[in-house]
Amino acid sequence: MLRDLRATDATAVIEFLKADFPEENAILGIRPEGVEEIVRRLFRWYARLLLGLLRAVGRPVFRFFVIEDGGRIVATTLLSFPPGAGYVSSVVVDPAHRRRGLARRLLEEARRAAARRGRPFVVLDVLESNTPARALYESLGYRLLRTTAYLVHDAPGDASTPPPAPLGIRPFARSDADPLAAIAQRAAPPEVARILPVRAREIVGSGWVEQMMRADSQAWVVDRGRGPEAHLSATVSPATESGHLSAPIVAPEADPAAAEGLVRTAVAWFAARGVRRSVVMVPEENRRGRAALEAVGYRHAIAILTLYRPVA
Repeated sequence: MLRDLRATDATAVIEFLKADFPEENAILGIRPEGVEEIVRRLFRWYARLLLGLLRAVGRPVFRFFVIEDGGRIVATTLLSFPPGAGYVSSVVVDPAHRRRGLARRLLEEARRAAARRGRPFVVLDVLESNTPARALYESLGYRLLRTTAYLVHDAPGDASTPPPAPLGIRPFARSDADPLAAIAQRAAPPEVARILPVRAREIVGSGWVEQMMRADSQAWVVDRGRGPEAHLSATVSPATESGHLSAPIVAPEADPAAAEGLVRTAVAWFAARGVRRSVVMVPEENRRGRAALEAVGYRHAIAILTLYRPVA
């Protein structure tokens, strides 16, 4: 039976994810107890009310599909709704139930759900090294949109106090979101900008989502008096041992030293919270952002392929 996630499914789903994504889990350091707490929060009455209202006005946050067999969950997938596409993740099938078409069934349900919400495309990520999954997705009509790298930074235990941030770095303000979104859109390849457009509200983020995730976050920009030229945000959550950075947004005219300063500011913010490891996903076209990260010591961990197909 294919259905939506229930609160009682939390433990089984977490075990699925922990067992099926060893490379990502090794990087992120998933904390099962933290994830379970997030799932419990999502099923509290006020969260259910808000999610229902968002669906009613055409702004759904996500759908989490599961397939149940004999009272056990044997397959899952998560569908979220960025502006231009339905985004599929966490496609997991129990090893004993593989080669029965369950992944195809989940992907088809996600495609239909994205179409019903007016998304013209459906998008997913897959490890570059995961040949069987790539073959499945390609057989369903998915094709390459872009390549993204997970970069990882491990601060040494005896890390010294970082140098002060360069002049021109200040906290992010909501009024920065529109110009930053325009910078990111101009930097993206045309096909990526069309299918996964960057919108100001994504840069602002969602206080409600942070509350549900029990997350703490901070964001900064480079501004030399002419408006924001670069942006970076940092987040910590009980769900993972690692801290998370957004992919840096860096305008062509931005000072590379200031962009590097943004990264150092974020690393210091993590250190102040006792977080030694931080991770960031950086698309291959974001060369200025990657250069700033690597200058501070971020290193390549794994490669991710983003694939897409039209919903029709």
